[in-house]
Amino acid sequence: MSRAERLIGLMKLNEALRMRRQARALGELADEIDRTKTIQDRLASLIRANTPIGEEMTPFALRSRAWYGQEMQEQLDVLANRSGFLDVELEQARRALMQLKNRETILKERGVAARQAAIEDRERREEGQKAPRMVKKKN
Repeated sequence: MSRAERLIGLMKLNEALRMRRQARALGELADEIDRTKTIQDRLASLIRANTPIGEEMTPFALRSRAWYGQEMQEQLDVLANRSGFLDVELEQARRALMQLKNRETILKERGVAARQAAIEDRERREEGQKAPRMVKKKN
């Protein structure tokens, strides 16, 4: 194995490790997005359940219901912002993963080229070490 092949092999291993880390981060982001969407759905259903139905209420109950409704709406807005942020982060993580995959592909191609160059160099050296053939002259 030539020095160039070894170096490219080590670079490929490094890229593979980086890809694994990036894929793990991508999975965690996707899980976080799912959790955020689940909580958003729950909050939305709680807000719908908190709206007055037309029944008679005391002023205290009305004030309490309005306060809880406002708090839940604020939390829903925060979750919507978080969801938007996580979507952007997920897209960036996917883009970074694709770049790492492209780099790995390039390194594979360079590894094949380095291997071929090493083989050709070895063959050239072996050719130079062979004794020249003696050609018999015909008289």
